[in-house]
Amino acid sequence: MKSNAGFVGFDGTENKRTLLALAQVKKAAGIGGDLCVLLRKPHGRALSIVSKFNRLFGVKAFVSDIATKEKWEKAGIKIEGGYDDFFAASDFVMVGTPGDEELPYVEAGLSHGCFVSLMGGADRPELLKGLTEGGKVKITDELKADFAREFFFGLENYEMFSKAKPKLVQCTSCNTTGLSRLALAARPLGLSAVLGNIDRRHGDPHTVVKASPSAIQFGKGAGHQGTDAGTVFEEVKFSVRASKVPTTVPHTNFLNLVFKGDVTPAQLVEQLAKTREVVVMPYQDEGKKHDWTSEILEAYLSAIERPISPEIFELIVSDAIIPFKLGDNTILQTVSMVEQMSIAVPNHVESYLLSAGYPASDVHGLVDKSLGIMHGIWPGKLEC
Repeated sequence: MKSNAGFVGFDGTENKRTLLALAQVKKAAGIGGDLCVLLRKPHGRALSIVSKFNRLFGVKAFVSDIATKEKWEKAGIKIEGGYDDFFAASDFVMVGTPGDEELPYVEAGLSHGCFVSLMGGADRPELLKGLTEGGKVKITDELKADFAREFFFGLENYEMFSKAKPKLVQCTSCNTTGLSRLALAARPLGLSAVLGNIDRRHGDPHTVVKASPSAIQFGKGAGHQGTDAGTVFEEVKFSVRASKVPTTVPHTNFLNLVFKGDVTPAQLVEQLAKTREVVVMPYQDEGKKHDWTSEILEAYLSAIERPISPEIFELIVSDAIIPFKLGDNTILQTVSMVEQMSIAVPNHVESYLLSAGYPASDVHGLVDKSLGIMHGIWPGKLEC
């Protein structure tokens, strides 16, 4: 099996983590082929990251603007070709640009016969409109179906997608991934609805944003995160507000899980602990409380080896769950943490394996074991 993987926006916070993870999983799966990156300007961040990739495993670099080729080569980066050469060399393309810049890369990828994987912030209806107006890509019924299909969340729908054989998928965003893992864990207990609020960070750790340390910006209505998760879990109703808080990591979700009948916190903890890529964090630990998000992330990261820090692939859920009975229903109030730059990465990697035709029966175990992604109860009851 061979499949060349290409990355647009390779030095972005999620995509550089995805490339590293994909390289590990690709090797473990025995899939041949190159890792390709599309370079823009040779600024320090991009140069340092592509140099790291070359030290670790080697990538084939292409430039989006041939005028920058000489600058890159003077910086020590071998250039294989230009914009069209990148897409011609790639079987799979992960588009990791900001949310309103994907169209030309999607158009070029589909025109060259690439499998295109989008991140959670992309607007598929607008992209389809742009492709239709552009006229360079034939809009078949099959491609229309790809643009209308549910979000790709491999832990739940990998097999369905493998049967559909799409040419384009959109992966769940960081918070939609967190919501989806919660729903996956809680569904066997009779989950009927997820209500609550996501406290989103104002920006990535390196991003300079206008934010007041004493102000929270709250959303008017339900955010896209619950709506997107609802395409995967149609039997569960989602109504989740997304607010912005003046922190950099993590997103912190305050979610009320609504169940039919009687469900206890202990039952939910058991389900969470045996769900892939979910880790339960005890609130009480030999007299110590784990009640600050920054302390929880630091404690978790300190004992694991990951190539970029912070890098937490797992959804972390506190066992400080508050039960509330309402008629015939039980509401369990939860707190969960999403390290936004890494949590979606395993799903991105699964989209590559999907494109390469990797079998559904082995895919989740392969990804988790290759990347050391754990589930269970921190610190002593964890497994891949």
